[in-house]
Amino acid sequence: MKNESIQIVESMFKNPLGFLKLESPQVYRNMTVIPIIVQDDKFIEFITIKEAEELELIEIVETDAVGELEVINKSDKQILIPFGMTVHGGKQDRTIWEPILLPVGGKQSIVKQNPGNPTQKYKIPAKCVEQSRWSYKKGRGFKSSNTRLHPNVAFEAISAAGQGAVWDEIQSHRVEMNYDIAVAPTQSYLEMTQESEKQTEKMVNNFKNVENQCGIAVFINGEFTGIEFYANSEAWKYMSNDILKAFSIEALRFKDKPQKKEIKEYHDELIKILNSLKFEFSIREGVGLGNVVEFNSNNNKWRGITLVHDKTMAQFYLVSKRGGYQNQPRSNIQFQTVIDQRFV
Repeated sequence: MKNESIQIVESMFKNPLGFLKLESPQVYRNMTVIPIIVQDDKFIEFITIKEAEELELIEIVETDAVGELEVINKSDKQILIPFGMTVHGGKQDRTIWEPILLPVGGKQSIVKQNPGNPTQKYKIPAKCVEQSRWSYKKGRGFKSSNTRLHPNVAFEAISAAGQGAVWDEIQSHRVEMNYDIAVAPTQSYLEMTQESEKQTEKMVNNFKNVENQCGIAVFINGEFTGIEFYANSEAWKYMSNDILKAFSIEALRFKDKPQKKEIKEYHDELIKILNSLKFEFSIREGVGLGNVVEFNSNNNKWRGITLVHDKTMAQFYLVSKRGGYQNQPRSNIQFQTVIDQRFV
């Protein structure tokens, strides 16, 4: 019998309107955004990592492995660390490559990795987005940044892809955006995206959140690019600006390209595309609560990831890859290293 979490994700593609309410499309230049409202019975109570940081209720620190960070939940609430979040600090900037819902912290003290020695610390998977730095700037700690991965880099960061593929896509982004070599000398993705900050902020300011919004579906140049939503409207408020910026980077990549086609009804087009996609699914137990479900389309154009907890998707993310680095796929490579390894 098929796993229940996979069945939930499959049903989202078969019947999107069973999960989502689609609001009126908003358009600015070559980017169209459909605001999404998640149905009331799909709500999950949690706060985001950004809110937890503001309240000093979470701590992220370096470990002895590049592909791993350590996080401590000091809150009496569940905390969501979303896929695609980037953190700045330590010896290299990193991205979190799966959604993580941390259990209530405070006096509670549990950890799946070592039940014989209870602790509030969780080891979370990370990938590097800064290839050429290996020294501390301001200590071992990390803070979340305002930069989310844009679709092409996010596509490679989903765990089926290796570390090398992420670095290759970041370098491809440097080339296609024509960033000078003096920009981001440590190959930092966060520093590269600062070069387009004014342009992306201008785009973001043209899109407005609606009441109870939980996510967006995005079309660029008349082509469906991706979708991201949360089971919590307050989480969306904290994350929305960063998510819109990430998709705006994608819009800038294609600003000089012609429109793919004219779309008269975006809602119908979105549902038709979601219904048509065919995926291979995999599932694993989450670092904290719930199950992580990954899905890759049969034509290897679409990749997605979600965290299913309490029969609901806490975060849902789906994107396609367009252009960018085109070498042979590294789909089965997993990146592990030790702390004394150096990158040049």
